[in-house]
Amino acid sequence: MNGFTLFDSVHLTWLIAISLFFIISLYFYRYFSYKQQLLFQKTIFWLLLFLELAKQVYLVSTNQYSYWSPPLHLCGLGIFIIGWHAYFPDRTSATLLFTLTLPGAAIALIFPGWTNDVVGGFLHVHSFVFHTLLIVFVLVLVRQLQTAFKDCWRAVVFLALTVPIIYAYNAALNTNFMFLNMPVKHTPLQWLYDTFGASGYLVSLATVIFSIWIVLYLLKGMKKGMT
Repeated sequence: MNGFTLFDSVHLTWLIAISLFFIISLYFYRYFSYKQQLLFQKTIFWLLLFLELAKQVYLVSTNQYSYWSPPLHLCGLGIFIIGWHAYFPDRTSATLLFTLTLPGAAIALIFPGWTNDVVGGFLHVHSFVFHTLLIVFVLVLVRQLQTAFKDCWRAVVFLALTVPIIYAYNAALNTNFMFLNMPVKHTPLQWLYDTFGASGYLVSLATVIFSIWIVLYLLKGMKKGMT
């Protein structure tokens, strides 16, 4: 079997297994001691870093390495945000985790861009596991993350610094990191592109991102109010 399609048996099986992993992780993390929680966070970071290095080695060893290989997608940058927060937690890293890493990785799992990879192959398994670890790191910390809606400017500054560089990289090397140039087919991004066209794609994408932030912080506020 080669690839898979969105929400087929392969995709749904992964999503169910990942959901169970989230539930188990949240349950046990709640009863971890402070030192165990820190160890869990650092372990997730090192696993992510190892997975990314393993992917790079795999691509080189199989002659698949290209301009598309560096970890320049938002989820790839999430490795470094998580690493910083695991060792030097601050309000900026908390905000980036909540506004960028969490929704970015969640959308990637729901609408994966690796459907053409061979099912059961290294890249197929790597992509699902990698994005799962990104999410679980943030999920277990949601209640502890020191961030509020007023901190969104931190995410805006981060994007203002990274997006132009990656956009230029895309333009120079004909890549599509962060999906700035083209959307992933059969996803909501495709709908944005088809509806607003190439000229309005990035503006509509920015609007959707801001809307997601509003929803996330509303949910976070409701959760805080119930505890």
